[in-house]
Amino acid sequence: MTAKELIFALERAADANRADRWRKGTVVNLAGPGDVVMTGDLHGNERNFEKLLRYADLEHNPQRHLILHELIHGDTTNTPGQCHSYVLVGKAAELKGRFPHRVHYLLGNHAMAQVTNDEVLKGGQAMIRAFNAGLEANFRDNAKLVGHALDKFFLSLPIAVRTDNRIWMSHTLPSWDKIESFDPEIFEKKLTIEDMYSNPSLRSLTWDRCHNEEGLKTLSQMWGVDMFIVGHKPQANGWGRPFEQMIILASEHNHGCFLHFELSKEYEPNELFNLITPIAGIG
Repeated sequence: MTAKELIFALERAADANRADRWRKGTVVNLAGPGDVVMTGDLHGNERNFEKLLRYADLEHNPQRHLILHELIHGDTTNTPGQCHSYVLVGKAAELKGRFPHRVHYLLGNHAMAQVTNDEVLKGGQAMIRAFNAGLEANFRDNAKLVGHALDKFFLSLPIAVRTDNRIWMSHTLPSWDKIESFDPEIFEKKLTIEDMYSNPSLRSLTWDRCHNEEGLKTLSQMWGVDMFIVGHKPQANGWGRPFEQMIILASEHNHGCFLHFELSKEYEPNELFNLITPIAGIG
């Protein structure tokens, strides 16, 4: 993609994020009929992204929703000192433009850090620096324009999906010790750059890692859901289930997984868990 093409795709997708018919505030509220393909962190893995697109086959499944998050910071080009995961973000933006009410890209901590320039390490590499170096190497004089379009796109993202069959999806969840102070207004308001920098409730939904059974039960009652599907925490096998109500997905490596479920069916925790599927099995 040229700088002009990427900026156009990001601006179109940002408009689509805000106009999503399922969205209220910062939450996408999905109801049946239909089904959902939920992914974990992809971190620049274009091969797994393309496999997931083949599986979802949105063109021929008009009631299917695809949920993406944490696409930036990490890629397969192995260019020293550079990260080119903006390519994957651009592909996702184009996809949102094609299917504006069925592709939902959730805000994660790496996208948030890119906006705030809050350096984050992955595999020992400073990802903000590497990402910006990739932009400069590819777009040169237009790198800042592309970076600005990326920031505006990230600012337009929803932060969670809730379904009528009581399933919650977000990048992560508030840690058990942050639940009491969590402000649900974050679900109703329009996100601002100030929220990105300093809203503790937004940060808890993108950065937190410390969870327990009691905290999940409290969130379940607060938000009217039974199961939580998240990413954020690395999973060598592509999935984790640290608690009965929580499933963690990772989609960024050879053992990456996803989860496909119906919107009109009620699931017991074990039933939902048994739907986890390896990306490697996609033809």
